[in-house]
Amino acid sequence: MMLFDIKHKLYYEAINTSRPLMSLSHQGRTWGYVPKLLNGRKVKFWVDYTHGRYMYFEHDQKWYRVRYLQSNYKKQNHDIFNGVLIDLLTEGEELKLLKGKIEKDKRLLI
Repeated sequence: MMLFDIKHKLYYEAINTSRPLMSLSHQGRTWGYVPKLLNGRKVKFWVDYTHGRYMYFEHDQKWYRVRYLQSNYKKQNHDIFNGVLIDLLTEGEELKLLKGKIEKDKRLLI
């Protein structure tokens, strides 16, 4: 599955997963959520602020995870400071969940 950021025209890979363990005592993790519009509905995107690199969300009774800090295409380390990394925590207020994989359709990355 893919998440499409409507405003910035970017794709994120969404991977099927199980529901994350969000207890407060689980290895000292701190969980929070960011509300976003997904296919026109408000959805909570859960984030493990302590150890996490992924955001978790539920859509149609299935759980998905998406990396919330990603680089579209391959970038160099010095490009990080030029703003090429997209942070889904602050960006992407309106998203669409689409079927397919980014690797199979390279033209989606342009």
